[in-house]
Amino acid sequence: MRVNLLGPVELVSAGGEPVRLGAAKRRTVLAALALELNRVVSGDRLLSLVWDGSPPPQAKAALQGHIAQLRKVLSDGVALLTRAPGYVLTGDRGAVDVFRFEDLVASSRDAGDETAVAQLAEALALWRGPVLADVPGDRVREAVSARLEELRLVAVQELATRLFRLHRAADAVGELSDAVAAHPLREPLVARLVLALHWTGRQAEALEVFHRTRERLAEELGVDPGPELRDAYQTVLAGDTAPKRVERGPAPAQLPREHRGFVGREPELADLADRLGGDSAIGLLVGPAGVGKTALALRWAHRVAADFPDGQLFVNLRGFDETEPLDPRTALIGFLRALGLSDSQIAVDLEDQAAQYRSLLAGRRVLVFLDNARSAEQVRPLLPGSAGCQVLVTSRHRLDDLVVTEGASALHVQTLPENNAEDLLAAALGRTRIDAEPDAVAELVELCDRLPLALRIAGARLASRPRWTVQSLVDELRDEQHRLSALELPEAGRGVHAALAVSYRELPEGAARLLRRLGLHPGTDLDSYAAAALLDINVVSARTHLRTLAYANLLHESTPDRYSRHDLVRLFTHQLAVGESEVDGATARLLDYYLHVADTARAHLSDHVRPFSPPEHKPASYPQLASHAAALDWFTLEEANLGLALDTALDSGHLERAWQLALCLDAFHFRRGNRVDRLALCRIGSEAARALGDTRAEATFLLRLGSTLADLGRLEEAVDACTRAAELARGDRDLELAALANLGYCLMADDQLDRAQETILEALEVAREVGDTRSQASVQNNLANVLLRKRLPEEALRHATEALSLFTSAAPSKAHTATLHTVGAASQQLGRLDEALEHYREGLALAERLGDRYQEALCHRAIGDVLEQSVGQDAATPHWLTALRLYRDLRVEDADDLAAKLDPRADQPNMPGR
Repeated sequence: MRVNLLGPVELVSAGGEPVRLGAAKRRTVLAALALELNRVVSGDRLLSLVWDGSPPPQAKAALQGHIAQLRKVLSDGVALLTRAPGYVLTGDRGAVDVFRFEDLVASSRDAGDETAVAQLAEALALWRGPVLADVPGDRVREAVSARLEELRLVAVQELATRLFRLHRAADAVGELSDAVAAHPLREPLVARLVLALHWTGRQAEALEVFHRTRERLAEELGVDPGPELRDAYQTVLAGDTAPKRVERGPAPAQLPREHRGFVGREPELADLADRLGGDSAIGLLVGPAGVGKTALALRWAHRVAADFPDGQLFVNLRGFDETEPLDPRTALIGFLRALGLSDSQIAVDLEDQAAQYRSLLAGRRVLVFLDNARSAEQVRPLLPGSAGCQVLVTSRHRLDDLVVTEGASALHVQTLPENNAEDLLAAALGRTRIDAEPDAVAELVELCDRLPLALRIAGARLASRPRWTVQSLVDELRDEQHRLSALELPEAGRGVHAALAVSYRELPEGAARLLRRLGLHPGTDLDSYAAAALLDINVVSARTHLRTLAYANLLHESTPDRYSRHDLVRLFTHQLAVGESEVDGATARLLDYYLHVADTARAHLSDHVRPFSPPEHKPASYPQLASHAAALDWFTLEEANLGLALDTALDSGHLERAWQLALCLDAFHFRRGNRVDRLALCRIGSEAARALGDTRAEATFLLRLGSTLADLGRLEEAVDACTRAAELARGDRDLELAALANLGYCLMADDQLDRAQETILEALEVAREVGDTRSQASVQNNLANVLLRKRLPEEALRHATEALSLFTSAAPSKAHTATLHTVGAASQQLGRLDEALEHYREGLALAERLGDRYQEALCHRAIGDVLEQSVGQDAATPHWLTALRLYRDLRVEDADDLAAKLDPRADQPNMPGR
């Protein structure tokens, strides 16, 4: 049984009878599977191919139906099997005309002229029209039609060349005429047609073809005919009566063997096929050391080798070896020899060698693979001039110059997805051993950064030690101090550390110094300001060094001016930092940078900010945070780094910097309503302040600790913390005011309403005494909430309204949002639902503007409660669901009773960590 795709899709029985396929989509399914003969096609990819990227909801069921119908009609060695994660069509390559065509063309390359003519004629006879002519969708056809049509034209050209050698020019005219009619500007075809017509005595037609083509080239492309077409024209004018023998050098086949155990990379291979589908394409694969660039490039090169009948050239340019990079002259001499020149014929100068190289490749279709390139200058002399050649370059450097000046298409090779990383280990160890320890394998994959080089070394170590468990290697790799040494092959001098060391040694001094200093940075990402602080330089110079590191793929620019590094690179920088001078000074500068900017951001988020004293090392460059939104964005972006900087401050004994960083982070988490993280920060800050003997700082953290504990329902602890804060604050009226206000809040939460009212009134008196209008408003709002709990809504509304009036001239704040909520609650208790809804919605808008997710949750819940009363539960449910999601994101207890109000089908998953 045969599958024919070179024309309309056909299924032909062993007896030569066509088999009815039925639906057009079924032909598309067969074509997609046949083009991947003996390779699994995932269900998702098949759906995308058959339905042109937009499968309808019923597509999966329809696909299964088409598969079932195809299975009924397939026989005689062709079978359709289910193989995770999709399907595979199995059979001999000869069962599909596409592969018969490719194999015949490939076989003809090294055959004698008579045999080659027979093979090429047989290959071209397989074509019955355009590829997949009756397939309704575009994706399957577009994936192969350009490549196969190109190979068909190459076969026509090659057939003509071989016929000319055999003095059978007349036999070439028909194929050439048809091909030129379809591709009138393809000069190699036109040149051969001109010669074929001339050598069969049809000089006038030959000249007409030449002049018609020359005019079209000028009109449509604005160019003159190339050398090959001009030479054919001169042959006609000279009246040569015998065809000249077209000399061809040998067809080199220099591709190394593919890497054993290659897995995955199908998206990258598809991307390469798209990028390199046109003429004169240069594919550039860039990525960090050990990411598998060469393996990926080899897989693609072997897949498409048949598309390059004039051969494949390969050279390792050794751009990142221990030795010097390969001189382009050496590479060119090797290529020229492979293309048939003797040493005596090879020019001496580089430019002349490059010219010889381009001349030899003119009119040929050759794949040139340049592995491990160091620079664009090393690559440029090795680029063919022929439109039929394609070039594949791999490098650890980005080689942007090739993209700009040569039109290269760059593919950045990333680390493997988790499932492919596990497959790579399975290739070394066997699936049984992998499946026995899934958790350990998953951790091993992450410890290796999903880097193919590291995974191969880990797999080799385990393969040579069959009694080791995967967990035993995981336990060894968990030790960060020795992880890199565990991922080395000492006897071969290869491994992650060795590869990174070569890249490091090639860096200019400024970038190398920054890479060493990055070992002092506790996070995995940073911006140019933090880099400038580490080096004590201006931010412009820091950006230059960061871009150099990104160019060498030691860092990755994740967002503009922000750079991240893989974990193994982080460990490598830690090793570099061990011998670095000024470790303490660089660490202090980094902490002071984060502290200075965090203090500036805190001023935008907090209602009461007393700035810290200027840091010891005020940074020369830092981001300008001019608004609340900018401050919130900066905190969100740097939250992880600030937490790690706090750990660094504690570990290195910088206790004052530690409590100040903790206070800045607390302001951010207070604004976002994150009580759990606030609790940890307040304890860290109070302990650091206590160790320093700084009672004011300790009191500041205790009063914040108290309100956080109250929000978490730990009321006895909350009252105790605020009471201690108030005792420590005596004598500092501003701090005493804050302590009394928070104590009153905690007492209210504990339902000690009379004592809460007494404490809040005392705080209100202090606020009026010191002239703190904003604190007065906040305290009056707390008083209104006490009165609400006492079921005195009229008094509560009076105090809350008075508090609200105090915010009119002040910047928006969390207290303002809370007061709007209180006015709404008092109005709701009084039955004024429209007024309540108006204030809740105003509070919600302000909370969203401030990024206060807890107040957002409160307002959404309150709006839902009012809508339930006034309209019904259906109107309330969306607001309750939003509140429930926010509560659970913040990991607070408020979610439980709200969940009970909702239909169980609308409930969300349990809170994280509960």
